Amino acid sequence: MVRTHSALLLIALLLATLMAGKVAAHPPAPQRFVAIALHDVVDNPAELDDDGVTSDQLGGFFEWLAGNDWTAISLDDIERARRGLQPLPPRAVLLTVDDGYRSLYTRVYPLALAYRTPVVAALVGDWMDTPAGDSVEYGQQRVPRSHFITWAQAREMQASGLIEFASHSQGLHALLPANPQGNLLPAAQTRQYAHGRYETDAQFRARIRADLVRARTRMQQELGRAPRALVWPYGRYNQAALEEASSLGFQFALTLARGPADAAHPLHISRFMPAGDKNLGLMIHDLRMAEPWPPARRLVEVDPQSFVGADAEATNQKLGQLIEQLVALGATHVLLDAVSLSNDGRVQSAWFPTSQVPVEQDLLSRFSAQMSARAGVQIVARLPHAAALATLGDSRQVLALYADLASHVPFDALLLEGMQAPVLYPARPDDAPWDVRERRDAIAQVEGVGGDALALQAFRLAERARPGLELFWLAPDTAAQLPASGIAELTLVARRLQAPGRSPAFVLDAPLSRRTGILWSADSPAAPALFVRSIRAFQAQGGTEFGWQADYPHSGLPPLSIAPEFSARDSLPPGYAP
Repeated sequence: MVRTHSALLLIALLLATLMAGKVAAHPPAPQRFVAIALHDVVDNPAELDDDGVTSDQLGGFFEWLAGNDWTAISLDDIERARRGLQPLPPRAVLLTVDDGYRSLYTRVYPLALAYRTPVVAALVGDWMDTPAGDSVEYGQQRVPRSHFITWAQAREMQASGLIEFASHSQGLHALLPANPQGNLLPAAQTRQYAHGRYETDAQFRARIRADLVRARTRMQQELGRAPRALVWPYGRYNQAALEEASSLGFQFALTLARGPADAAHPLHISRFMPAGDKNLGLMIHDLRMAEPWPPARRLVEVDPQSFVGADAEATNQKLGQLIEQLVALGATHVLLDAVSLSNDGRVQSAWFPTSQVPVEQDLLSRFSAQMSARAGVQIVARLPHAAALATLGDSRQVLALYADLASHVPFDALLLEGMQAPVLYPARPDDAPWDVRERRDAIAQVEGVGGDALALQAFRLAERARPGLELFWLAPDTAAQLPASGIAELTLVARRLQAPGRSPAFVLDAPLSRRTGILWSADSPAAPALFVRSIRAFQAQGGTEFGWQADYPHSGLPPLSIAPEFSARDSLPPGYAP
């Protein structure tokens, strides 16, 4: 429905009235610091894996920190800052090392002694308890036990007063079957699929709790103290897992979310991970977080219906072809339709397990996992809340539908559409992703107008299952200027491709170009050529975020002929990982 400017203004005023007093007027001053997640340290670059760094890189990094007024802090420092007893220094950095590789003892520990640097090291109980001469299961491969430290070495390092050991779980550093097709996903976030059914919430909580209890018990036995910090394996967890950890006495929880950490939120400590063959300059660049937004995003909408075959084998073949096309197109994100809609805009069926609407097939989790792993894309889930409400007629059922989606399907962002509230919070040129999250959190409980409150509730519910979830907002397509919301990581506007001279004028706010973009759609045979011209015109204005939206049944993907203009490869710096 087309809304006039005055109607939008009226809605904005109503929302502002409702929100008055519900956003913290004086939030506590942040006690921010940077946390770094190291893993293995090797001498030879040829021995590097995806998570490691070289010895010379690490040594140079320690020296750079010492010579540039950075202060390495401990968990005690964070706790004192949280309690208001002592502020953190201006350039505070928390060094952490995951997995307990032997290099923790042979490479990191000597540097910690030389520079008097505190380190938090995370140990996996099952790996530590593996007998000498055996091997441990690391991801999907076997690694010799000798590649990891011993309990005796851990006790020696702990006695120095510089190394504090955290739990990396007992056995959650593993991948579990997450769907009927057997895709493996991180154990601390995944509802395990076994014997033809998914774990219930109670079973999931019981599994997490039992593991964390075992881990704390073993560390108490071997090190004389129970760990107060938990480092989530793979950085993956959900709110239920966090609640179990907190109830067991963990005071700190560390993730792999990007951005600065805040002493006021010790159970949500973000860390960045310097990995691969990065030189010292790139490590320092990451430490400073000078460019927090992705340099470019290319979205492709995928309707599962277009890629489902007559049987499982045919579907797998189509999925493989889809992944090859995504790679060839240079896509960075896939907009994955979670439900099928009828012509009147109602939800016909879902592609994930739920009792709220009919289930077409339980395929969305597999599509998401396969595309993420093999095409290297991030997944943006699309489930229109207005369509769900029109179908179910009960907001509680709508929220239950979103809860089922988030519980069973891995995705990185949720697309919200049919909303007006985000326009109340215009983006600022100097916003970073963590500023957006903080602003969004401050208004998460507000009661909006119409479907806005329901949409925000749906996002918050999904975020409980997928911490770190990004919000992509599909703005009303009547705007003459591309808006940017300060509570969304990306603002998109839908545009239909039209012949040159017929497309409406479009103005891009260049300073916010990494926060705004267009979803183009077309049902014309000339669409590829029009798309190429539209891309070039948009990029000439500074635009970097855009995508292709399926606009008619079984439209599939855009043709590969547009790949030279569409691909993000030329826009990404060396070593960039989304």
